[in-house]
Amino acid sequence: MGGEPDERPHPDGGVDDFDAIVAGWRREGAVPEWPDEEPTAAVRDPFEASDPPPTDVPSAPEPPPIVVRPGPRTAPEDEHFVPPEPPPIPRIGPPAAVGLVLLVLGVVLVTAPGWVGVPDAYGLPLGLLTLAAGLGWLVLRLWPSPPGPGRDDDGAIL
Repeated sequence: MGGEPDERPHPDGGVDDFDAIVAGWRREGAVPEWPDEEPTAAVRDPFEASDPPPTDVPSAPEPPPIVVRPGPRTAPEDEHFVPPEPPPIPRIGPPAAVGLVLLVLGVVLVTAPGWVGVPDAYGLPLGLLTLAAGLGWLVLRLWPSPPGPGRDDDGAIL
């Protein structure tokens, strides 16, 4: 393993890509060195057994001590955002309550008509009609009302 290029076969029969690159550099005569290594006059084979590393290598410098400076324990109020309180949940109005009652009654008529005293034969059709009425009631409430006195078509109430 002197100065010859390292072109050992790979277990799968080919030459390892890394070894081929290093062998090409060695044929050219210059093998790159790590930045912290001292430059040497002769190119050494890194896979070759060499002298043990010197023992008088200086150790890494110690990190500076951590300094804790006293300061305010809380951040100033200008630097963080405090969201406002959320608005209260609105109450359900009487028209919306009628629509929800119709929906619940429709589900009860479809699933268990005997609870409200309706024969099973009439439960499904009445339940479907009640569900449709409840959905229609809630959807039609979404329709905007026509402008009345005191309101104009611009959307603003003065």
